[in-house]
Amino acid sequence: MMQQPDVSVTAGVPITNFRQVLSDEVRASLEAVRVAQEAAREQARRQTRQARVWFTMAMGALALAGFAVGPRLSQRWHARRHPAAAVARAAVVPAQPVAPAPAAAPADTAAPPASVAERTAVQPAPGAAEGCDTAAVHTAPWRLSPEACARAFATHPDDGALALAVAQAEHAHGHLAEGAQWARRALSLDPEAAEAYVLIARAEMASGRPGHARAAYQHYLQLAPRGWHHVEARAALRADRSTARL
Repeated sequence: MMQQPDVSVTAGVPITNFRQVLSDEVRASLEAVRVAQEAAREQARRQTRQARVWFTMAMGALALAGFAVGPRLSQRWHARRHPAAAVARAAVVPAQPVAPAPAAAPADTAAPPASVAERTAVQPAPGAAEGCDTAAVHTAPWRLSPEACARAFATHPDDGALALAVAQAEHAHGHLAEGAQWARRALSLDPEAAEAYVLIARAEMASGRPGHARAAYQHYLQLAPRGWHHVEARAALRADRSTARL
């Protein structure tokens, strides 16, 4: 009989070890995918936060630019729509002659003195006849004449409302620095004149002093939390805080 040669059989890798190696590779791949996804989500969140900050800063800058340029545009638009009224406001109102005082009546037939209400009703408001109606400060500040308001203030140097009217008139005509000076004078006469702080804040912002503007807006919100310009003041303070965080 022929003898068959002995063939040595090499032991291969067990199936269980192969499965273990494959499972480790799969887990490593899944972990790498998870890490990549988490990094992508973190980057997306960071980009979203940056976009929100830039959007807030852009809106604040647009709001400040609108408040600074708005009075000039409104004045030009009003002058084009109503050229006759603009010419009439620029004209100087001549002084009215003063009527002589009536002779005093005899003591037995003298009329009783007028009441305080009657005297107040007869006398016009300071500056109203000279083209400086303080009632137009909020509704139509471009109608105020700085020269007329200054003349009215010269006759009533202790009237804080007239000083504020001069400030509003200067600001509406684009004279921000002059308006801020008159606003400070109004505050010296009336510390509760909250509108003056808004004019000061706009002038400080236009001059490149945001810290002074922020302090003025804060004073305004302390005096008038729901005033005419509370939205402007809060938007400016939010934009300043966003810039400080960056």
